[in-house]
Amino acid sequence: MSTRLWLLLAPIFLAHSYLVWRRLLAYLRYFQQEGYEHVRFLAWTGVRSLTDPAFWLAIGCALIVGPSVSSGAISASGATGASSATGGEMPDLTVAPAITVAIVSTTIVFVSAAILLGLAQPDPRRSGKVPLKLTWRAMRVLGVAYGVASVTWLILALASSQAPVRSALIVSAIVFAIAPLILIAANTCSMPYERHVQRSYEADAVQRVNDVRPFIIGITGSYGKSSAKSMLAHILQYKAPTLAASGSINTLMGVTRHIREELVPGHRFMVVEMGAFKTGSIRRLCALTPPSAGLITAVGDMHLERFGSTEEIIRAKSELASAVPPGGLVVVNADSPGALRIARGAAERRVLLYGETSTENLDTRLEQVTFSARGTTFMLRTRERTWTCFTPLLGRPIVLNLAGAFTLAAAVGVDPELIVASFRALKPVSNRLEVVEENGITWIRDAYNSNQFGFRAALEVVAALPSERRFLATPGVIELGPQQFDVNRALSRAAAEVCDRTLVVAETNREAFVAGHREAGREDRLLPVSGRTAAFRWLNENLKSGDAVILENDLPDLYEKSAGVFWKAS
Repeated sequence: MSTRLWLLLAPIFLAHSYLVWRRLLAYLRYFQQEGYEHVRFLAWTGVRSLTDPAFWLAIGCALIVGPSVSSGAISASGATGASSATGGEMPDLTVAPAITVAIVSTTIVFVSAAILLGLAQPDPRRSGKVPLKLTWRAMRVLGVAYGVASVTWLILALASSQAPVRSALIVSAIVFAIAPLILIAANTCSMPYERHVQRSYEADAVQRVNDVRPFIIGITGSYGKSSAKSMLAHILQYKAPTLAASGSINTLMGVTRHIREELVPGHRFMVVEMGAFKTGSIRRLCALTPPSAGLITAVGDMHLERFGSTEEIIRAKSELASAVPPGGLVVVNADSPGALRIARGAAERRVLLYGETSTENLDTRLEQVTFSARGTTFMLRTRERTWTCFTPLLGRPIVLNLAGAFTLAAAVGVDPELIVASFRALKPVSNRLEVVEENGITWIRDAYNSNQFGFRAALEVVAALPSERRFLATPGVIELGPQQFDVNRALSRAAAEVCDRTLVVAETNREAFVAGHREAGREDRLLPVSGRTAAFRWLNENLKSGDAVILENDLPDLYEKSAGVFWKAS
């Protein structure tokens, strides 16, 4: 091979490196959404990298170069033999220029196509339902992964003295195929440093909590944590300065960052949402933010796929009640059997119960719930008196969480009259049973992290609102393990009774929705659509003034068939 052909490795490496950088960025978004959990990320990846056009581009170019190199070797060998036989005449090397042209042309094709593929790939930092957040950890993982990919290419490609261009293209194909594994290796390598950084951040946050010494209220449950947190913080701020994170910040590092950036002297109350995907998570959060009181909303089958069993979910959520000191306050949703089990095990704590349907002797009972386009009217019956209440919020689970917030706030000294008055100033949380009217069409946006109870609540609300026709667009609910099919089939039956047309989005729960509508005898009301874009296209073409639409749940990018790894997501 001519020395000049070795120079072709430089543009191949540069084009390869650019496209690898783009691919690692794209994969990192999904790795981040899986919480940097290796097994779950690998389960999502599967053989996806083998469908990468970049992988097949490199393979195809290597195959084209291969026969050319072999032909060149044979021709040169034959010519050399002929020259020896004729007394040392110069060999016929007319084939060599053709070989060189083929290799150079193939290199140009690979470089050009790699650059175009990189440009065509959407930037995960600005695309998708959940864009990539380039945190310091993400940047460290990305940097190490890019270094590993580059060193791997250089070592393997330069190790071959024969056919270096072909070897370089084969190595490029290998790197594209193992890109997810490279990210996992990078994350593993950075783990010791990440733990060191996290421990230093936690220590800083613990010191901040000790300095400010707010009254900490922990909130956990399978459903309703975020809405209960925002409602309780809204109520408590009428008594004293209160800190609560916006959105769904409920992990150890999320809460740690929130404390370091937001907690300041003067905060009297701090409301902390505590999430968990395994036992021990809430215990660590309670070590960071020792709760003086706890609110447990509902404990059920949410994230059953991760926990493995309902028993494990109850065990994980009970860590909050165990962390409340003896004599401390624990407020529990008695309508939830799982939460009630935690209440019964909370020995030496002051336990207050709230609910609507429970037969327990409740401290606060929700009654006479009525929905309208303006909001919800309801009654709260306590041991002392009955309160007539109104809130702009909609949805039975949300109003039940409001009863829990009332119970806890009153127990820590907020005037009940003030609490009831504050209900009127509450605003719906974005995409949590948020009702919006546009051009005569009522949109019920409940797209954030749905569960079966929130799903049924949305159906109840749309049934109560005056409308000409009712529509539902949903992919169903997820992470329910072996119960997922049956739960979605039941939800499908309920939807068939209420809605004139149900659009089941994507394939995740399509079979369950087909089965549910068939059992309800309403197969004609079900319309499968490929994705969110197709659903909105159909709605925009068919809706008219007077219609009502539920947007129930929006699956993470991880569940989308066209997920934006190689091409733009739908």
